[in-house]
Parts: sequence; structure tokens; C-alpha cells
Amino acid sequence: MSAPNGSTNKLLWVKFGWSDYYRGGPIDGNFPFIQDGEQGHEAWNFLRQDDGGYYCYTPPQGRDGSTPWNDDPNGWTVACLAKHPKQKGIHLVGWYEDAVLEGRYAVRPDGFDPGVSSPVDEFYYSIRARTAYLIPPEVRTEPFSHTSIRQGKYSFLAGPGVQLTENKVEVRDLLEDRLRRFARIAVRNPDTTSAPDRDNDPVDPLGGFGTPEHRKAVEEAAVTAVKRELAKSGYDCVSRESDNVGYDLEATHKDGTILHVEVKGTAGAEPRFFMTRNEHDYREASEWRLAMVVDTLGTPGVTLYDLREFERAFDMAPMVWKGTRKVTS
Repeated sequence: MSAPNGSTNKLLWVKFGWSDYYRGGPIDGNFPFIQDGEQGHEAWNFLRQDDGGYYCYTPPQGRDGSTPWNDDPNGWTVACLAKHPKQKGIHLVGWYEDAVLEGRYAVRPDGFDPGVSSPVDEFYYSIRARTAYLIPPEVRTEPFSHTSIRQGKYSFLAGPGVQLTENKVEVRDLLEDRLRRFARIAVRNPDTTSAPDRDNDPVDPLGGFGTPEHRKAVEEAAVTAVKRELAKSGYDCVSRESDNVGYDLEATHKDGTILHVEVKGTAGAEPRFFMTRNEHDYREASEWRLAMVVDTLGTPGVTLYDLREFERAFDMAPMVWKGTRKVTS
């Protein structure tokens, strides 16, 4: 049995491609299967099946294409690792508790994704469990690196017959520490209700940023924090928030310098925001700056970016598209 709040007596790690929720969406990674344009079998690793269980695919390891196996296949903690496609290092994305090692590739249960699985297009798993924990993508902020993880697809760190090496002890201690700390925030037995993919909610794509009331409170606190920081640097601010000009504050320095500051805030510690089309298009103006505020409702932290710094620091991706009928002559 496993114990994220203590030590584990049966522990292994597995590594596969990256996904935010592992419920059938696209998989990113450097595995040949994925790079050839095929869907990674791990796409459903944290989708709860009709029978209530979770089924984990692990890429084959070595020339014989092996899957994790032990003579005592029951009761394992399986730490699930993946590399973010745009970051260095490996992330813990979740784990399985009291898992069973199949020791082979088995076809996923019928009905896991109607219309996708078929006799000619089957998806496989090699580990199953009734309990799984998913770390939400927005809190996967602690990548790590270790030679033994970079080189393998899986490895046993504790359990019957496991021979410990210095490398394995290092990785075991690191992962057990992560399991203990993430146990407080990981989603137990994730599904679309307990771990909603709000960024892809067709009704309210901004739902991931909280209720309208929460967003308003965060916005007001962020603007207040930025005004305070700019005042310390000798700027006077005029609000342009209601003018729909692509930025929030016009900041004039006592030496005559003028900045057009777009303010973004989040109640969390990880910078995350959305932009309107006007805001996005105005970034090319020489006066433009982004003021990013974290922990807006606690102890705000403000960082100011010019365009070059902004593009180095953030990836931008569209959340919604607007469709309008084409005008034909």
C-alpha cells in the first residue's frame, strides 16, 4: 500500500507525454509515436472509466518493449511524470495509489471514449487502479531533472526485489517529498466535475478565472497595487479602463516619460491572464507595458514587462474564436 503522507513501500515512476487533463485531448512529447502525428495512448490516463477505475498507459522500455512488472503486482504507488513541451525538466503530473501492474499491454475497457476505440484503432494500458490523483496544470510549477529519469520510461524505487542504487535513492526521496506536498492540492479521483477543464468550457471560457464577482475584486486589487508601485517610481496614473483603448493606466513620469500600462492580476501565485483583442493588438506600441500582479487579494507582487520581456516570459494561445458569416459579393 502507498502513503503519500509518509513513506511508500512499493513505489515506481513512469514517464509519458504531456497533457493538461489526460481525458482524451492532444498529447505533446518527443516519443516517436506522437511525433508521427498519432494520438498518444496516455491521452486517457486520468479519465475515470465506466467501472470507476483508471487505466494508465506507459511507453515501452528497452528493445523488448517492456511494461512495468514485479512478481508482487498489487498495491503500488505509481508516480506519473511528463515533460512540458516548452519547459526544461520533468513534472509530477499525478499518481496512482494501490495500483495493479499488468505486465503487458491490455485493451482499455469498452466505452472509455465512444466512437474512438474500435477493433482497428485500440488504445492500451499497462497499469490500473481504483484511486488516482491529478495535479492541476496550473500548479505544475516545479520541474526537476535527474539523469536516470531522462534516460528511462519507468523505474522501480521501492518494493519486493528492488535493488537500490544511489540514483534510485535520490529520485525516491525527491518523489516522496513531492507526493507529500502535492497530496494537499491534487484532485483525488478526477473527473470533469472535480477537475474541470475551464479553459475549454464552451459556455464560459473565462470560468477558470473565477466568478464575475471574484474577477472584479482581483482586477480592482491589481490596479490599486500597480498604481502604488508606479507612484513609488515617480509616476502619476490616470485610469483609461473604461475607454477601450487597449490598456488600463496612462502613467506619466515627472521627467515627462509616458507609459501605457495594461494591468493583469491573479489571486494565485502563478501568473495567468487573458487578453481582449484590443489589448493584444496594442502591444506593439512603444509606450506599452504589462503589469502582472500575483496574490492580488493577499500580498500583491507586481512585475512590469516591456514587449520583449513579455514575449520571453509568456506563451499566448487563443481561448475562443468568434465566427461571423462571410460577406460575398
